[in-house]
Amino acid sequence: MFSAAISRLFLHRELLKYGNEMKKLKIGLAQVEYKPKIGLPMMGHFRDDYSSRGFHDPLYSKAIVFADGDSVEFVLVSLDICMITAAQVELLREIIQEDTGVLGSKVFVTATHTHGGPATERIYTSPKAQDQDIEEFLKRAAKSVKVAISNLAEAQIKVGYGYEDRLGFNRRLKCKDGQTHMNWEMLEKDFVLEELGPIDPEVAVVSIEQNGRAVSAMVNHALHTAILDYENFEYTADFPGYLAQAMEKFFDKDFITLFLNGCCGNINHINYADHSSPRRGFEMAQRCGYMLAAEAFKATKNAALCPVDKIAVSSEKVELERLKIDEKMYEKAVDFLKNGQEENAIADGLPMEYAAPVWIEMWKKQNETYNAEVMVARVGALAIVGLPGEMFCEFGLEIKEKSPAAHTIVIELSNDAIGYVPTEVAFDQGGYEVTAGACHFVANAGEKLKDSAIRQINNLFKN
Repeated sequence: MFSAAISRLFLHRELLKYGNEMKKLKIGLAQVEYKPKIGLPMMGHFRDDYSSRGFHDPLYSKAIVFADGDSVEFVLVSLDICMITAAQVELLREIIQEDTGVLGSKVFVTATHTHGGPATERIYTSPKAQDQDIEEFLKRAAKSVKVAISNLAEAQIKVGYGYEDRLGFNRRLKCKDGQTHMNWEMLEKDFVLEELGPIDPEVAVVSIEQNGRAVSAMVNHALHTAILDYENFEYTADFPGYLAQAMEKFFDKDFITLFLNGCCGNINHINYADHSSPRRGFEMAQRCGYMLAAEAFKATKNAALCPVDKIAVSSEKVELERLKIDEKMYEKAVDFLKNGQEENAIADGLPMEYAAPVWIEMWKKQNETYNAEVMVARVGALAIVGLPGEMFCEFGLEIKEKSPAAHTIVIELSNDAIGYVPTEVAFDQGGYEVTAGACHFVANAGEKLKDSAIRQINNLFKN
């Protein structure tokens, strides 16, 4: 896998012999605290009290604007938030277009997936923030684009690669009881037969230079941003916050780091084989952020100039079939809500109190298809791919392997949040991510999203 990154770097250097750069590539950068209200429900937990109680560290909206001269061609916005729905992305695009004149179709929005941010939608029975509160902090987040445009300056980009295989683990485990267990279950080492899938240890770093110095970096790595869990009640960016903090120490205090999460639906930081390893909390978040920063910094040192002869954006809506709730599941959910029987009905011990209302909602919509957005941008020799769910890492690996671009980064939870998107084989294996409610679409959904991404990259890189 690492050799593939080296091969892409070699291809990139060969392209330099032939690529003609744009007459005047300009890039604008900004980060703005979007400051959600204290007291809003936090996302990604199961507990009795979801309300935030303060800030541990700032939550940012970070924007990078790419322009051909003074014409803005592509905008990338990264939010320190768990996830953002398609409707909320459209709202952001509308605000940005109204404020700046940049077409919403050129705006790419991605979430870092921190579980220390405000809840933008309901997960099972957990609450979401009120729409007016969400709109309020999204308006503040949108300001990052306007500020970035005001900061447009001539720039160049470089791409480098690192390798970090000590932080991520495939969290799906094949065990001696014939079941798929999750790596957070405190299993005995000899009970586990194997991990059910790979990880993606690549650390891809796109650094931006202005006036001869590095001013920003996009760091792409596949690792679930869920180190701060239900015991935390403070807003936090989780390990991407520590990553940015460390990168400021490597460069300077004005350096802007965007963490762009790779396909990590089945990857987290928990080493099931080492029960003594810290699993949660700010200490572990700092460890992950600092280690990732060290590798990202090294990657900037081997980075090579990326030719930018063209900026272009593509988007497709992919029609997905919803996961079916059969009559037996529906009746069980209705009976539970009526009689309140206590039982664990689905994988990973998820109680019926969480599952039942979701199954009923899924049953109502199961014959409706859903159009999910896949977005691809070309910035010279670099392809930036946005997928709309918590994608299994196999999809990211395949997209990068099949991409004709010299450099490809794949970012999950971009422009939508459609739940877990497992591989087809995972549905036969079982486990949490394929459970109805965690997953909302049939087994071929990931293949269709992946195929759209590859098709769009090929179209953008025809010439």
